[in-house]
Amino acid sequence: MINVGIVGHTGRLGKPLLKILENHPQVKIVYTESRKKGVWGDKSYADLFFLALPYGESENYLPSFKGKKIIDLSIDHRLDKGWVYGLPELNKDKIKNAERIANPGCYATAILEALSPVKNLVSDIKIKAYSGVSGRSEQKINKKNGIERYAKNREHPQVAEVEKYLGKPIESFEPHIVYSLKTGIFVKIEAKLRNQKELYDLFKNSFADKPFLKLVDFQDSNDVDTKHLEKIISGVVNSNFCQVSFCLNKKSIIITSALDNLIKGGSGQAVQNFNLVYGLDEKTGLI
Repeated sequence: MINVGIVGHTGRLGKPLLKILENHPQVKIVYTESRKKGVWGDKSYADLFFLALPYGESENYLPSFKGKKIIDLSIDHRLDKGWVYGLPELNKDKIKNAERIANPGCYATAILEALSPVKNLVSDIKIKAYSGVSGRSEQKINKKNGIERYAKNREHPQVAEVEKYLGKPIESFEPHIVYSLKTGIFVKIEAKLRNQKELYDLFKNSFADKPFLKLVDFQDSNDVDTKHLEKIISGVVNSNFCQVSFCLNKKSIIITSALDNLIKGGSGQAVQNFNLVYGLDEKTGLI
């Protein structure tokens, strides 16, 4: 058994993380800490710590966890040297040998998973993204249509994250909150495409050794069609899967991606990284 500690186990990402780890066959939870529940256990017994904390707080804990492996679910270290970016489908080999792992953001995960197979073939990338209220529950409900854009073009902090690990700029990024959705993310990407040959095989081969990525029939959604969004996202809720689809439009490509922002976009992905660090099947405890 591998001894782990969790800091922030009562928070938005901490709750599903705790649930997954409690049922993980190779995990023994020896320490938890949160504002609501206080401290339980002895952190000296932990081999690895999960940090599920708000922005800017993880740094306060690092000195006391010196010599321990760390998986940080916050935004704090995703662009920092000395941390491995924890997107398993992109950085599997680096994650296996990492001491400090920065878990990706939920939007960034959905976008990078969708674009990775064709990242060298696309340009002029424009993105519209839709998430449930679990991502921004403090927002007031727009009673008119149940959808609200909450950041101006490129102002969202995960844009920098996407551009760094994609290796090219994003022309526009428009995030929306969908108030009829409790959880989940749907991303629609439009980009110019340099080569349209054998795209299906390109995606299929890219996903072949990635158990949590699924290539599905094209899933589009009108900007205000909340029912269709709900149907698409229902296929990934409460799972660590990410569903990707695409279609061609003249000299451009439309790619969609759907995932659960709290699982594949958060706690499940953290456990997937944990599995890789300890040489376990990456699906352990997640399927």
